[in-house]
Amino acid sequence: MTDKYLYEIMDDYKHAALAKEKDALFQTFCSSIWENCCKQRLCLKEIRFKVKKELLQTPIGQVFQAYSKIEYMGYQAMSEETDWRSLLCQKLSNLYTKYFDKEVILNREYLYLLHTPKRLYCNWLKGNAFTPEEALALIKEAMEKAEQKKAVFQNQKMELSWQEYKQVAEGFLRKLFDCCKLLDHYEKASDFYNIYDFMNEDNFYVRYFCKSLEAYMKNYTKEYYGLKRGRNKKYIRCSLCGSLIERTGPNTRYCTECRRNRRLQTKRAWLKRAC
Repeated sequence: MTDKYLYEIMDDYKHAALAKEKDALFQTFCSSIWENCCKQRLCLKEIRFKVKKELLQTPIGQVFQAYSKIEYMGYQAMSEETDWRSLLCQKLSNLYTKYFDKEVILNREYLYLLHTPKRLYCNWLKGNAFTPEEALALIKEAMEKAEQKKAVFQNQKMELSWQEYKQVAEGFLRKLFDCCKLLDHYEKASDFYNIYDFMNEDNFYVRYFCKSLEAYMKNYTKEYYGLKRGRNKKYIRCSLCGSLIERTGPNTRYCTECRRNRRLQTKRAWLKRAC
């Protein structure tokens, strides 16, 4: 199957007469995918800035120099290869990193806090006056908040090993194989414009697979937390544990367990004061 185009695989699957044929084709497809698809390779990334040479011996310059390189864990999110197999492998790896890998935290709030030293230095160069002590205090406060945010975002990620994830992903892929419509279906539609004017056959299926995998993963997240899906339902994260919860009103902040614990703490505090 390594020499087949994705559109050929889909054609063979859809036109297979027996369930055994479809199973064999799908298993061969999965083997081809996982053969070159592994857990995301992580790498250290840096937030850098260079303190002017004439400032290095000054108190304010020494403060900024100490924080002129901030490291955090990242990963390569784009594939250098453009064949369908590499693109699908990259998407599957990205989804695992985004939803399950606690080593990688790339939320905007966290990264914004990590950029604090660089941002303060740029503001200082522009004329914003603050003492070395004030700069150091602001930076340390931001780094502490960054660690707190990191812990919160880590709690928001689900628990699933790479091997378990592969089984879940294969379930998604099988649904895609069964639900996918061939290009012939769209070409026969009266309002269909020529798809080959801007993409080839494989690009069509890769785009369909990637968008659908993202949607399936969002649904899986809701099922993981025991939530019902619905078009008009809204979801937020628990302010304490990070679990996904349904927003039932403007004051919804906690999951059932955290809300119960907060009530117990409040009651104990009240009883302690009463005594």
